[in-house]
Amino acid sequence: MKIRSLTLKNIGVFEDETISFPEKQDKDMAEIHILTGQNGTGKTTILQALAELTPDMLHLLDLSLFKIDKKIFRKFKYQNLSSYVQLIDSNNYEYNLNYQGSINGDFSEFSSPLDLLDSLHNAAFAYSGYRFIEHQENISIKEKENYNPLENALEFNKKNNANDYSLNEWLANKMAQRNSAFFDGNTEEVEKYSRGIETLKQIIEQIIEIPIDFKFKNEKLKVVAVKQGQELDFDLLPDGLRSIISWLGDLIMRMDALKWKDDLPIFEREFILFLDEIEVHLHPSWQRKILPVVQKLFKNAQIFITTHSPFIVNSVDGAYIYELKLDEDGHCKSEKPTISSTSMPIDEVLNEIYDIEPTQMYGQTVEHEIEDFQTELEKAYKKDKDFDKKELLSRARKLALKSPDLRNNVQFELRQLSKNLAEDFTI
Repeated sequence: MKIRSLTLKNIGVFEDETISFPEKQDKDMAEIHILTGQNGTGKTTILQALAELTPDMLHLLDLSLFKIDKKIFRKFKYQNLSSYVQLIDSNNYEYNLNYQGSINGDFSEFSSPLDLLDSLHNAAFAYSGYRFIEHQENISIKEKENYNPLENALEFNKKNNANDYSLNEWLANKMAQRNSAFFDGNTEEVEKYSRGIETLKQIIEQIIEIPIDFKFKNEKLKVVAVKQGQELDFDLLPDGLRSIISWLGDLIMRMDALKWKDDLPIFEREFILFLDEIEVHLHPSWQRKILPVVQKLFKNAQIFITTHSPFIVNSVDGAYIYELKLDEDGHCKSEKPTISSTSMPIDEVLNEIYDIEPTQMYGQTVEHEIEDFQTELEKAYKKDKDFDKKELLSRARKLALKSPDLRNNVQFELRQLSKNLAEDFTI
């Protein structure tokens, strides 16, 4: 099932806005929708609204399967709010849901929540980049019979309850089960219990390009990361790596625990993923890699992501980019989506997607100096009575000394000026 539109009325900066989400162009890659815009334009509000409405559509019978926090709607409880989401399933059946709770569609396929879980063929998960895996000791290696992998799955910053696994506990349990199967000589069980951890390692290694592993330490009953042969507690890892392990690990943990229809492998499953600023702790080199890895591995997923990073925006081909802007009344409007391209250079992304002018690519001090130089150029072209050739050349020399790039730009501008005015303006 895929989300095809969202309407928000009187929610935050949205007065009455409908956003449509087109189908992907490449069937072998995940469908990605990238939300960009300045702070306060409602990017996270869109994600939270989708996360609030989606579970009722995917798990239609029992909301307790998908326990979620209604804080976004409490936040705007004094307004006349409403929202509406449209989803289309693989057979092109349409389902509609208003926030008030009215659901339209054919739900006769399922008769009970148990039937739903046994034949699950879609799910949704939400994550924020502001989350870290924590160090944990004295881990209990005990199965949790009441664990529900859908519970809290749509909370961006998840908090574990008594029936949840922490990621540390899940890693420890899988390693213990794998080791027990190994000593019993049961190779099929070894593969089964290794699958989730190996999947997590595979994804992380493709992003950071460094071997990563996890090891259980018996003396303190804890799990550590093994990075380039060095054993490290999770709180000693770089923040970016802790964040990646945290949300990707939680996703794989939940997907590993779900009983999927036809026992479909994780990389083949259809699900919806909401990602809120996952780049916040990542070096640009990792920002460039994380979305392509996810897009390629989870080819049947539909991904909604907010970001301030141009390295995220131009890291994939075929994603839909939505630029959110506020109008004069402070209401948000979504621009018609453009298609992302890895051939678009960063400066072009900054200019076209983030409205950063070429002069703003430099620090503010140099930006002001460029503006002063351009002001003098304009005076020269207009033959303004206040034009001072010495002032122009002084500003030109000052800029030219800053960098080779600026020197080339300044010399080009002066050559053009010389051609137009038939006068020498060399420095």
